[in-house]
Amino acid sequence: MSILELESTLNRYEAALTALEKTDNKPSPEAILRVLIARNVVHEKFADITHISKDKLIKLIELDSRLKKQAGLITQTVQLADLRTSFHPPKEYWWWFLQAPTHRLDYLDWLWNALTVTSLTASVSLVVDISSRFLSTSPGFIGSFAVISQSTLTLLTAGGILTKAGRRGIEDILSRLGIKKYLWEEVKLGLSGVLLLSLIGFRGSLPLISDCFNKWGFDKYNKGDWSSAQSDYERALSLNPDNAEAHYNLGHLYEALQELDKARTQYRLAVQGGLDAAYNELGRLYIQDKKYSQAVSLLLTGLDNLEENDLQNKLLKTEDIKTKNETQYALFKNLGWARLKQGRYADAETHLRDAIELDKTFKKTPAAAHCLLAQVIENKPEKDPDNALAEWKVCLRYHTDIGNPDEDIWVGMARERIDAQVGVKDKTSESTK
Repeated sequence: MSILELESTLNRYEAALTALEKTDNKPSPEAILRVLIARNVVHEKFADITHISKDKLIKLIELDSRLKKQAGLITQTVQLADLRTSFHPPKEYWWWFLQAPTHRLDYLDWLWNALTVTSLTASVSLVVDISSRFLSTSPGFIGSFAVISQSTLTLLTAGGILTKAGRRGIEDILSRLGIKKYLWEEVKLGLSGVLLLSLIGFRGSLPLISDCFNKWGFDKYNKGDWSSAQSDYERALSLNPDNAEAHYNLGHLYEALQELDKARTQYRLAVQGGLDAAYNELGRLYIQDKKYSQAVSLLLTGLDNLEENDLQNKLLKTEDIKTKNETQYALFKNLGWARLKQGRYADAETHLRDAIELDKTFKKTPAAAHCLLAQVIENKPEKDPDNALAEWKVCLRYHTDIGNPDEDIWVGMARERIDAQVGVKDKTSESTK
């Protein structure tokens, strides 16, 4: 081989390297491949010549030094490992095994990798928690979408960061986006962090989603679709076990289905959640079970909580005031009922008259308090039949809750008392004649 051929080979290597240097840090894979192949040819030519002049060796050293300076750009643009798979260069062809120079940020890659793994582990834990909540009952469309989307997103992110193929794909994308290689680990940490934050946000929104299911269940219950309502209530509780309103509504549904043990359980859970109306419903069931002392304790606690909440929330909306008054009425009424059953007639009358005083806040007068007050007046030592009869008439006049078995009994008693009084008047009228 002639010296001219060697010179020509070096010039082609130099030309390919110069073209690579002039690409403004955006070389094409073809330009890089030309440099590597040109260096192969130089290596082969030098191996065929026994005596090489000093100036040629110096030029080759200079060109190789320039090539090594482009190591970062080359490794960022192409995957040399893929090229080695295609061309199978021997180990002594060092230019096929170039490594990017270590950036100062790369020294912290171990920390970013550890944080990335930690973030992904936390994300997987959140996905398992969220999925288990949706899958604890029939998931439905919303539940299925939430589980599939969260799981898919997590698997894609984890696979892209932790698996070899995934890392290669992400790194290829980062390279195409022009992101420096020394920032790749930081970007991966950012991706895992975004995933974790999104899952934390979704996990934090479960109480809001639970409230939506509870509202849908309440609407379906009012429309008579009790089966769907029960499913919605149970889904609401699977998403947020502390949803006191959902416990209360489910207890009301169970009571309508005459599953009283389940109703009591749900009311107790609602009481633990501090729901005022739940104190009343559970206390009423205690009265029906003849557990009067427990009922009184519960109802008094409900009234205390209601007053405390009223002091804390001085600016209530009109609808909230109505709900508060209705709950307070029910608590006073049931407290009077419990005292009546205990034979404490003075206390019973006080509570029932407090309940009746709240009648003024309703568009129509509830009958139950009047029915119970009539019984209290009848049982007091000092008899007042005229006042008792007046209460029985109010009880009968405003009776509307035909589904309430207790009120139905009281209305029957009212009819008996009124009919008896009419009979007495008729006999008196006949005797007068």
